[in-house]
Amino acid sequence: MQRMFELASGHIPYIIERSARRRSIGLKIDATGLTIILPQRAPLAEAERVIRLKLNWIQAKLAEREARPPAPAASLHWGAAVWWLGEQRALQSALRGKLTDEALWLCAASEAHIPEALARFYQRAARPYFAERVAIWSERMNLHPAQLALSSARTRWGSCTSQGVVRLSWRLMQAPPNVIDYVVIHELAHLAEMNHSARFWAIVAAACPQWKNERAWLKQHGAALLTW
Repeated sequence: MQRMFELASGHIPYIIERSARRRSIGLKIDATGLTIILPQRAPLAEAERVIRLKLNWIQAKLAEREARPPAPAASLHWGAAVWWLGEQRALQSALRGKLTDEALWLCAASEAHIPEALARFYQRAARPYFAERVAIWSERMNLHPAQLALSSARTRWGSCTSQGVVRLSWRLMQAPPNVIDYVVIHELAHLAEMNHSARFWAIVAAACPQWKNERAWLKQHGAALLTW
């Protein structure tokens, strides 16, 4: 069960798990984020009580995960294949960055500088691309964010604060367009429902009937998009 803990500056998504064996409340932070493990008959309100009690620790651990350095990008070398909107492109060296049907050309002093140059390339492309997709889906859903920003988060693809600020990870530029649209729709839906209730998923499904397929793609391939 996915839920949101509201903060003045945003929200913390978390998952509730039930355990028939537990007599006390458990808490863990892993690759999926924050999970609260409740005894079988414990009320849901106990989850938020524990989050409030451990809020400083939770925020510190989540921040630590965000700041954790990426895995070594040993696979990024000239000629290596990278993803661009769901299709593969070969990395090639050039005096300026550009995209062709078969290659993604980068200006990097050496192979060691490829990750930095590639990140800049994706970030420059992500700003106008995301702005266009958000504008389209905002009109269709009649849900308009106060601000759109890029994110470098490694634990989530997007977020939406209670102030209406939508953040999208620039690494999504590696994913297929329909998957990016799903993330956009997901975050815009939070402007109406700051949770993962049945009403929230109904809003998502109305705009993106195949949302389960797009979410499954991210679960299957998402880790590969975060390895550099």
